[in-house]
Amino acid sequence: MKMRKRIMILGAVTFFLLGLCACQKATVQVNDGGMITEIEVSLPRTVEKILEDAEIVLSDGDEVSPTLDTKISEAQEIVVSRKNTVNLTVDGKTKEVVIVGGTISDLLKQEGITLGEKQRVNYDLDEYLKDGMEVKISYSSDVKVQCDGETYARETEAATVGDVLAELEITLGEDDRVTPAVTEKITDGMQIVVNRVTFDTLVETEPIECETTYEDDGSIAKGQQQVSVKGENGEKEVTYKVTYVDGNEESREAINETVTKEPVNEVVKVGTKEASSSGGSEKTVISKKAFYDCNDTSHGYYEITYSDGSVEYEEF
Repeated sequence: MKMRKRIMILGAVTFFLLGLCACQKATVQVNDGGMITEIEVSLPRTVEKILEDAEIVLSDGDEVSPTLDTKISEAQEIVVSRKNTVNLTVDGKTKEVVIVGGTISDLLKQEGITLGEKQRVNYDLDEYLKDGMEVKISYSSDVKVQCDGETYARETEAATVGDVLAELEITLGEDDRVTPAVTEKITDGMQIVVNRVTFDTLVETEPIECETTYEDDGSIAKGQQQVSVKGENGEKEVTYKVTYVDGNEESREAINETVTKEPVNEVVKVGTKEASSSGGSEKTVISKKAFYDCNDTSHGYYEITYSDGSVEYEEF
C-alpha cells in the first residue's frame, strides 16, 4: 500500500515538472533586414514556427539564422537576410547586383569598392539593403562661382554647371551669360562665372556735318575763291539699344535716327576768269581774313584783298 502511494506521488511530481517545461515562455527578437520584431513564444519552438507566429513570410533566396529547423530553447535573436536586387551606379554606369542581406557597407565590400576621399554614396553605410534600392556613388568637386559681385566656394556632388547654380539658388535671366555653359560637366577646381546682361534705350542728339561744294565762276579771277553760302551743321536724334554686362556698357546699336535740323552745305565759287595782260604797278596785300570750314578750326581758307581791288582765296 505504501509502495503504491509513493509511485503515485512520483508520477504527480513528474507530470508537474513536465508541465512547467511545456509552459516555459521567452521573448525572441527577429531582425528582418533591420526591422526588429519581438514575440513571446513557448519554448522549445522551432525557428520556422516562430516566424509563422510573427507572420514573417520568406521568399526564394532568403536566408535565416539559425536555420528553420533549429529549436529555440531560450531568448535569442533570429536574423532574416532577404535576397535583394540592387541597382548600383558607379561612374555613370549602372548594374544589377544580387546580395543576400547586409548593409550598404556590405554591398561595397562585396563589389570590391573602397570610397575615395571625394567619393560619396547616397545612403548611410549602415543602411540595410532593400530590394530595388538605387545606390549611387558620386564624386564631390570643389568649385567657385562668381555672380552679382560675390564669390561662392562650394564642395558639390552636382553633375553639371546648371545643377551647381540650382544648389546656390542662382536664377538666370534670359540673356545672362554663364561660363562654362550650364550643360558642362563639373570638374574639380572649376571656376564658374555668371554675367548679368541688361539692356537700355538711349536717345542722343548728334551733329550732321555740313559738306563743302565748289562751283566755277567766270566773273571771278582765276585762282580766287568766294564763299557764296556759309555752311552750317545740322542735328539728328539717334536712338541706341545699349547692352550692359554686370552694369558696364559693352556695346550700343543704333536702331533709329530722326533728323531734327537739316545741314546747310557750304558753297564756294572758284574763279576761272583769266587776268588781263596790261601792265601796271605791282599790287600789294591790303587785308587777309581767315574763314574756317564749319566746326573744323584746323581747315579753311584766307580771303586776301589787294591794292588793285582784286580778291584771292587761299586754302589752309
